[in-house]
Amino acid sequence: MLKTAARRLLNFLRLVLGVEQLSKQQQQLLIALGNSLKYASTDPGKVKATVTYKRCAEIVSLLSPMDVKGGEYARVGRDGDGGYVMLCDPLSEKVDAAYSFGIGDDVSWSDAIAGRGIDVFMYDHTISRLPKRHPKFHFFKTGLAGHKKGPALATLGKLIIENGHAMCKRLIMKIDIEGGEWDAFDEISTEVIGQFSQLVVEFHGLSVAVDEKRYLLIVEVLKKINQTHQSIHVHANGLGIPLWIGEFVLPSTLEVTYVRRSDVKDRLVANTRQFPTEIDQPSPANRHDIYLGSFSCEERGQPDLTVPR
Repeated sequence: MLKTAARRLLNFLRLVLGVEQLSKQQQQLLIALGNSLKYASTDPGKVKATVTYKRCAEIVSLLSPMDVKGGEYARVGRDGDGGYVMLCDPLSEKVDAAYSFGIGDDVSWSDAIAGRGIDVFMYDHTISRLPKRHPKFHFFKTGLAGHKKGPALATLGKLIIENGHAMCKRLIMKIDIEGGEWDAFDEISTEVIGQFSQLVVEFHGLSVAVDEKRYLLIVEVLKKINQTHQSIHVHANGLGIPLWIGEFVLPSTLEVTYVRRSDVKDRLVANTRQFPTEIDQPSPANRHDIYLGSFSCEERGQPDLTVPR
């Protein structure tokens, strides 16, 4: 449901432009502005005392990126949706295999990884074939399962065993499965996650994380990943309406790059980058990037994250 402030802005813009119907993108931008204005005239102290603010701040703190001293970052895959920023270090070293979940009509990430001589195991139960072939591609019409099971779904642990990677410690993974990542990671053991030197994950539904049930699942999953991995890069997908509250913005969809802590433990330093960076691209390509700043709680002082349960 549209916020009152956003609805007023929509009606005002229709009058000014003399149009009956605004484009979907114009409506989304105004809804986001209305959401922001909702809190702009509110006492900051009262905003920070709300459950919504505290939940948002906790999620941001769990996703806040660090930098890798001496590390170089590169965009892997196409411009727009489908390309992701990764740390070059693990990619320049030996990788046992790569996993890609959620293919659709885009194999640009897999193509770039395969171009480095790495076998890519690709999974998507919604398509019958890949849009492109490559000798290093291994496609399966199977989706990634979590606790919820299905005839065309399998857990990551099961797939790793089937592919002979149960003992491998140099795997990398990209996962974009339209919200299914939460249930999938909730099921995956910390030991299996720890087999991957680098993870690229699209997290969906973050801006509605103020819902208690979803919030609890999101926090549990992010804490699990953080046991073995550290976020080093974030980029907001332009689809969906972000949540602006106080000084925070929580996108609906966030692309996060993780590295295994044990691989860079002596090189993790405080992040000084602002997101998006110069190597990021709007996603989708026809949308504007969402400014995230440092995406951290640090520079604002540590908020009280005690959230009523």
